[in-house]
Amino acid sequence: MKLIKLPFKLIAYILIAIVYVLTLIVKVLVNLSTYVLGPFMLVLIGCCIFVIIKGFWSQLLILGTLLILCVLSLFGAVWILIFLESANDNLKGFVRS
Repeated sequence: MKLIKLPFKLIAYILIAIVYVLTLIVKVLVNLSTYVLGPFMLVLIGCCIFVIIKGFWSQLLILGTLLILCVLSLFGAVWILIFLESANDNLKGFVRS
């Protein structure tokens, strides 16, 4: 049985390396995007408050949509990061078995 699993474990080692590199790339991109999106989101919140005070409701809809898209983009990036880390853990578990 061990002889049958050997080629798959060798392939799993290659996949672990690929997934690990992708995880590092996504981590760097998430960290860099938070430095860009964080201040942008603060500006959007300030603009939303100003628009609420002035009563420009159509512009509030546009600003709110942009703010929600920023939050969803960060959430999606972190979701991809968690998926890659769990895939890497599953591959490591297969190799250990």
